[in-house]
Amino acid sequence: EPSRTALLIQDMQNDVITESGAFADSGSPIHARQQNVIENCRRLAEACRRRGIWVIHIWFICEPGHPALRQHCGLYDGLKEANAMVRGTRGAAPVAGLEPQSGDLVVEKMSMSPFETSRLESYLRHAGVDTIINTGAWTNMSVEHTARTAADKGFSVILPENACSTMNAEWHSASINYAMQNVAIVTDVNKV
Repeated sequence: EPSRTALLIQDMQNDVITESGAFADSGSPIHARQQNVIENCRRLAEACRRRGIWVIHIWFICEPGHPALRQHCGLYDGLKEANAMVRGTRGAAPVAGLEPQSGDLVVEKMSMSPFETSRLESYLRHAGVDTIINTGAWTNMSVEHTARTAADKGFSVILPENACSTMNAEWHSASINYAMQNVAIVTDVNKV
C-alpha cells in the first residue's frame, strides 16, 4: 500500500561506495558496481515517487574530529581513523544520482541502524508507515541492522537485494541468504 510504505536509501554516500571515498580500499566500490546499486536505487526511488511512496535518504554523519563517536569496535574505530562521513565534506555527501529530490526526507544517524540514533521511527509512525523498502550500503551492516530492528518494531520489510551492496559478493550473499531471510521479503528492484 503506497500510502503506508517508505523507501529507505541508506549510506549511499561518497565515502562509502566511491573510488575516491574513505573506504575505497574495502572493496565497496567494486561490489557497488557489480550490483549496479546506484542506478538500481535511483530507478527504485523514481518509481516510488511516482506511486506516492515516501523516499527517505539516511546518511551516517559525524562531526569534525568525531568527538561523539565512541571507539569501542572496528566499525567506529575505522570511521575515525579514515576521517570518514564528516559533516560538510564531499565524503559525507550523497553519491551522484542519489541526491534528495523535492518531497524526499533526509535523516542523519550515527549508528548502523537508524532506528537507534535518528528521527526515522518518529517519521514513520507519524506518517502511518508500516512497510519499508530497505536499500543501500552496506548489506551486512546498516541494511541488515535496519531490517532486523524494523522487524522487531513491527514493520514489514521488503529487501530488493540488487539495491544493496557491501564489500564483496560473499558478505552480501551471507547476509541476503541467511540473516535477511528471517526478517524481510527478499526480492529484486524489477519486482518491487
